[in-house]
Amino acid sequence: MSGQNTEKQILAMVILLVLSVASLGAYTWFDNGRRTEARSEILTKDAERAAWTFANNCRECHGNDGRGSESDASLVGPALNTPNNTYAFLTDNQGQLEGLQTEFRYTITCGRNGTPMPPWSIDQGGSLDGFKIDNLVTLITTNAGNAWETAVEHAVHLDEVTIGNMHIALDAAEATLKASGWFADVQAAEGAVARTEAGDAELSSLREAVAAAEEAGEGLQEAQDALAAYEKGYTALVLAVVTIRTSDDSTAIADARSAFNAASSVQQEVAINRAWLKVASDYRAAENNLETAEERFAAGLPVPTPATQVTSNTCGQTSADLADWLSSHSGSS
Repeated sequence: MSGQNTEKQILAMVILLVLSVASLGAYTWFDNGRRTEARSEILTKDAERAAWTFANNCRECHGNDGRGSESDASLVGPALNTPNNTYAFLTDNQGQLEGLQTEFRYTITCGRNGTPMPPWSIDQGGSLDGFKIDNLVTLITTNAGNAWETAVEHAVHLDEVTIGNMHIALDAAEATLKASGWFADVQAAEGAVARTEAGDAELSSLREAVAAAEEAGEGLQEAQDALAAYEKGYTALVLAVVTIRTSDDSTAIADARSAFNAASSVQQEVAINRAWLKVASDYRAAENNLETAEERFAAGLPVPTPATQVTSNTCGQTSADLADWLSSHSGSS
């Protein structure tokens, strides 16, 4: 009898042991699944935040979808949305992934000397904090949640708003042109300005003084300051002419006419032609800006045009700095 009880006890213990191992395995599988799901949710949220940051700051050079110059030669930035940049993440190659993330973090933080890529870190004079930079790195190296598609959606929305504002600006410029009674011939206005400015002896003398100072290599600042002070008077006079020709505010018109009448006849003539040039130029600029924006939008390109300023001396970079920085931060994620 005791032998049978012993066998039953052993069998029960074996069954309990099997159940315990099975339960532990199931819990481990479930726990790993929860961790993977949580990590995926975090990456997706980070990438989605980065999509908005990218649309607001980066797409002028890298394109709405991050494909850069590979998709259109007018874009000056290299492609970021590429299979190579997400390959390490998709294959769980942790070493390669960390290397990519470190390189992109450095580039976004410090920019690239000799290219239009500026430093984006606040510490380097940019507008992005470390959190936003890390989110951008997540977008580029994981594309979690297909966030590049979200970036395109943000870009389209931003450009639609911009084009709407450009229509408003063009309507306002056209209304001003019609109210002025002038016509939008910028070349004719430029010719009229040049002819009348030649009759302003003081303006001609100040310009000659600047040219002489440039040639002599001395007294340039003083000459430029004197010319700028004289031109400041013309700025107010041109505004007065535009007000007289286009405003329906009787008080503003009276004040503008008083300022205009205080000027010499030569200055009045110059101011009238400069005002014509300003109104005509503003209209043509608004017209051209809208046309260019609509062409770029139709082509799937960012409405804002790429930057052209070349970055230099950012983060105190030298030719070996990138390699040194990558080496010292190779363990970061």
